Amino acid sequence: MKDDNLPMVSPQAGRDLAEGSLARVREAYEHFAEAGEMALNAFETSMAQSFEGWRSVMGSSRETAHQLSDSNVAGARRMREQWDAAGARLYNAFEDNAAHTMAAMREIGHRMLVASDTNVRASLDFAERLAKAADAREMAALHVTFMQEQSRRLTDQMVDLHQTTSRLAREAASRTETP
Repeated sequence: MKDDNLPMVSPQAGRDLAEGSLARVREAYEHFAEAGEMALNAFETSMAQSFEGWRSVMGSSRETAHQLSDSNVAGARRMREQWDAAGARLYNAFEDNAAHTMAAMREIGHRMLVASDTNVRASLDFAERLAKAADAREMAALHVTFMQEQSRRLTDQMVDLHQTTSRLAREAASRTETP
């Protein structure tokens, strides 16, 4: 069935249109990737500021406790020292765990971003090669090659992610086992 109402487009014009569209898609993706990196950096900055806030709150609570106990008797002084020691241990454990958790989340997030970026770029490269294909046979060969490469790439990425999360889980478990 042929629709005579549609304009005739030469194969070269179709390829040029596809290549131009791919160039615009690639440029849009670059902007998207840059925005994602900026968002990740903003999140890290926000978390660092939160930790600084915790530090200042803990410092002011300790200072208040010092002032109150200094005006009391020796028993209050011992209580203050116990309070300080317990508070310091608790805060240090919290800060240490939070720092390790954030580092683990960052590493996993980074690996996921790198994997997705690799996959998107491979897909765009494939689309460019496909747009330049001379005939259906070449298109089919490109498709088979891309699917094989993509399968290997995804397998490698899943193995890497599994190894990373397993390592991070082992590190977290070893930190909780140590007193």
